[in-house]
Amino acid sequence: MANNFTEEYVAINGIEQYFLHMPGDGQDVLIMLHGGPGLANSYLAYYQQPYAGFCNVVYYDQRGAGKTQIRNKSAAESLTFEALLEDLRRTVEYVRRKYGTDRIFLVGHSWGTVLGTQYVLNYPGDVAGYIGYGQVVCGAKQDRFYYEFVKDAVMKSGDAQQITAIGQVRESFPDVPREEYFAQYSIVAGLGFGHGYDFTARDVFEIYMGSPTWGEEDALAAESIEKLNEGLYAQALFGWSVLDVRDYAVPMYYILGRHDQMTSSAIASEYFERINAPAKGLYWIEDAGHLLDTDNPEAFFGAVREVLRAGFQTRPSAVSRRT
Repeated sequence: MANNFTEEYVAINGIEQYFLHMPGDGQDVLIMLHGGPGLANSYLAYYQQPYAGFCNVVYYDQRGAGKTQIRNKSAAESLTFEALLEDLRRTVEYVRRKYGTDRIFLVGHSWGTVLGTQYVLNYPGDVAGYIGYGQVVCGAKQDRFYYEFVKDAVMKSGDAQQITAIGQVRESFPDVPREEYFAQYSIVAGLGFGHGYDFTARDVFEIYMGSPTWGEEDALAAESIEKLNEGLYAQALFGWSVLDVRDYAVPMYYILGRHDQMTSSAIASEYFERINAPAKGLYWIEDAGHLLDTDNPEAFFGAVREVLRAGFQTRPSAVSRRT
């Protein structure tokens, strides 16, 4: 990425939040909402930069994540869904002032899709549109799908150690006591690395380590940041669902990995067919799973480029698809 980015800390809601700005052509701005919670994607900016020069891209490390957490040392009790939504509201205001444009799209990944979707439902006039990838539409339903997918793959593998591990997850998962949820989900997700196509073989943490913004301090903080966000993970995803929501007041776009089992693309796409929005579009990325922007950044940002073109030429009931 050479020097084609800028970094800064911005005072937002009582803490200094980290921003990485990746400049591009035109006025369009993407605000990237990372997953986790706690998995900052600003470290991936250098990896994605070659494909995203058609717009300005803003990465920010959310409260409790990445360099924001390293700078502020936030306590777990300050990490609430409501706090992160308010942080995002102030972030949108800041980005609008900094870039002098209303041509702002929220781009959410995984947990970031919960944050982004709830944001456009609460504040539809704040942004020009929404893009979700690794889209969550019902935490419980998608978790159940993923558990059954992983369990089936483990049982078919015949691996005694993995069979013992999946046996530690309650059969009723994710309908478990909230205090058990994260530990149970971690077993499922850990086994998922070896089964299915939820991630590519490419290790995202190796990409992190190649980043010009990744250093020893970031590496040392990673484990404690994951632990810190356990409560937020359970609070925000345990019962969150938009399955009953049909109407959105902003253009809505999903970019889905054909093989994403973790936040089932099949469930997300089925829901997407039922929603109403000023404009909407569903884009499929083949040979990609949950981490679309690292599995195939060229195809992912190619779809984003098409979304921006469509999103600023909206018409009622406009629908686009790419396979």
